[in-house]
Amino acid sequence: MHPSLRLTTILLSSLIAIRSGTATPAPSSQWRGWDQIDRIFVFGASYAATGFNWLEQPAPSPQQPLGNSNRCKTSSNGPNLATYLTTTFNASEILTYNFAFPGASVDECAIRPELPQTDKDGKKISRNDLVGQIDGAFIPHYTPNQKEAPKTAWRGDASLFISFFGINDILSSYRAHSTATTDRIMTSYAASLDRLYAHGARNFLLLNTPPIPDAPYFQTGETASGHGDDGLTPSARAEDRRKVAPAVADLNSRFPALAAAFQQRHPDATLWYFDTHALFARMMAQPSVTRRYTAEYGLRPIRELHDSCEFYTKTDPEGKGNGYLEFLGEEDYRDERCTGGSVGEYFWLSALHPTWAVHKVLAGRIVEGLKQRSNSKGGRLE
Repeated sequence: MHPSLRLTTILLSSLIAIRSGTATPAPSSQWRGWDQIDRIFVFGASYAATGFNWLEQPAPSPQQPLGNSNRCKTSSNGPNLATYLTTTFNASEILTYNFAFPGASVDECAIRPELPQTDKDGKKISRNDLVGQIDGAFIPHYTPNQKEAPKTAWRGDASLFISFFGINDILSSYRAHSTATTDRIMTSYAASLDRLYAHGARNFLLLNTPPIPDAPYFQTGETASGHGDDGLTPSARAEDRRKVAPAVADLNSRFPALAAAFQQRHPDATLWYFDTHALFARMMAQPSVTRRYTAEYGLRPIRELHDSCEFYTKTDPEGKGNGYLEFLGEEDYRDERCTGGSVGEYFWLSALHPTWAVHKVLAGRIVEGLKQRSNSKGGRLE
């Protein structure tokens, strides 16, 4: 057969197959745009946590879109990323269900493979990680075919699943960092995203790890609770910074491949990943950029980009840190002992946590990226 006749035959066969319904069309994405989102499900650690308890009332509602979340129980001295996405930069009425909890990692067993996964009776151990947030909270209470009806009705094409992990994974492993550890973390991350997809999730937003080597924790030795010094000598602290930087870089370098592989497995889903690291690094290195962002979002200029003030971090009466960094007074509270200005004029609230002002910029840039990249292919936002 002549080559041109063979090509014509193939094209005609394909057309007949499509018309007869025998061809399988490629599944289309279910991302319909930011203005079509009416549910957000949040997984993560202290950067994302709002103190929401899915077992208690009130549940999220139009009157209380974050439910029983407690604005005092964030790491930002006020609203955080989840709050701003829900109530400030939303383009529709959104209800947010937040399973994030301080100290959480992607998978505790990926960092410490020796940890048991079941108790002596063979029951799965509840863990403070993404695996536990999905298996212990989301699937039992927010998906069908469980013992109880889902706590809210939601659709995959109108819901956004946000995941913000990495800091605790790094802090638990950077001194003995290896690519094998990162491999285990990202393999578990991919499996958790697949589990969410299997239970109806279709739109995903991941955030990578901020530049924590530049945070007060590694620069000045401020402890994670925000008070005191970690006791390291300057040389030991410099060695810590030297070790943590490649661990962060390694973890963040895996996000493009994670996203691409996920999209290939699930062509009807959309996965965005926001480059938190790039945004924070740019803000700390370029004050003019920070001033532009703060003006754009109606904030005071952030004057102190590198240090924090211990008097803006609340601890319990004995001076011990608790899971949340509870804020003192209003969001823009001013303590005269803090020379950098009010809370909102600081980049860092504590050793590793940015202030509410930085969270507002973060949320604003995410939404701007989603609006600019209205196509359904997903990919990097920054």
